Amino acid sequence: MERDVRGSVLAVLVVFASSGYVMGQALSRVPAVRDHLGADKAQLGLVLMGMGLGSLLAMPFTGRAVDRFGSRRVVLVTVLLGCLGWGLVALAPSVPVLLGILVLTGMNIGVWDVAMNIQGTHVEQSRHRSLMPYFHAAFSGGAVLGAGSGALAAWWGIGLGQLPVLAAVAAVAGVWGASRFVPEAPEVLDPEPVPDGAAASGAAPEPARRGLTATEVLIGLICLAGALAEGSANDWLALLLVDVHGAPAAFGALTLTAFNLTMTIGRLAGGPAIDRFGRATVVRTGAVLAAAAILLVTLTSSLTLALVGGLMWGLGVATIFPAAISAAGEVPGRGNRAITSVSTIAYGAFLFGAPTIGVLAEAIGLDRALFLVVGFLGLLLVLSPVMREKTAGRPGRAPATLG
Repeated sequence: MERDVRGSVLAVLVVFASSGYVMGQALSRVPAVRDHLGADKAQLGLVLMGMGLGSLLAMPFTGRAVDRFGSRRVVLVTVLLGCLGWGLVALAPSVPVLLGILVLTGMNIGVWDVAMNIQGTHVEQSRHRSLMPYFHAAFSGGAVLGAGSGALAAWWGIGLGQLPVLAAVAAVAGVWGASRFVPEAPEVLDPEPVPDGAAASGAAPEPARRGLTATEVLIGLICLAGALAEGSANDWLALLLVDVHGAPAAFGALTLTAFNLTMTIGRLAGGPAIDRFGRATVVRTGAVLAAAAILLVTLTSSLTLALVGGLMWGLGVATIFPAAISAAGEVPGRGNRAITSVSTIAYGAFLFGAPTIGVLAEAIGLDRALFLVVGFLGLLLVLSPVMREKTAGRPGRAPATLG
């Protein structure tokens, strides 16, 4: 049976979910890894930052790798190496070795992330629907399922042997999905001589643009703002409620769960919302909602309102990152490399956001430190016009099949 050149929605969903799953099941056992190595908080923070550093080192080269080998091959390799790296965490005998493992793992995870987004953008554009929020919802759902698997393993007293076993499960799923990827359209291949008559027939791809464009930088800043808003909730929301508002630890965990739940729901609803109202409108609305949620959580003394704020926060940030990736994929002549550039800029938020907010929290308090996120969301509102759809004549109503 001939493979659908538009690509398989199901295959991309599986690869996104497997990426979230292998990360969630590993990060859920960070306390056990800490105890196994006898690491202190500073050492733990260093090794976790190593993963982000590895991603940022490798991500800028992903666009060229996909141009040359295709996202199918790139994702197949990085799925295997990334899952192997997460599994090896269980065998690390010391903090320096763990740091090395996570730097190398981060390199593969970063490339995997960008390459699967490139395939996802290809599928989205081929099917003329906003599918990227669904793909990122699959990642979030996979992360929740992975974290739940790790929590069950810890509850049952299973040791770190869980990590390689569940990483192998994620690898099998990821390889299955990636093996069904299809070649992307050649918009960003290196320019070659155009055959006579090809331009008239519309068969020739647009020549690649070399170098970072202003549009990519602006979209990257929007994506960074969304990533900062998402990461700050995961890093600081529970701690804010416990340390600043005096909430029980269980309530802090509940509010963080509420955030992740509404973020997943928001991504599932984001595709139809973008098709109906437009990408820029949905992103602006999300930024306003997220900013209002952060102010509600930081300024209120009511735990009930704080829980409502957590729900609003997740719903607000849900579509920003996936919508920015879709917009990057529409940069003329830069598709794959634009996605690479935007993703790299955005990942700076995951690497530097937590330390920056932590330093500010020491100086002015955690509640006020989170105003930095509100400021970036305000910048997002100013830049949001760049998010408008560039593809002419998108019907936005065609059904998305799983094949």
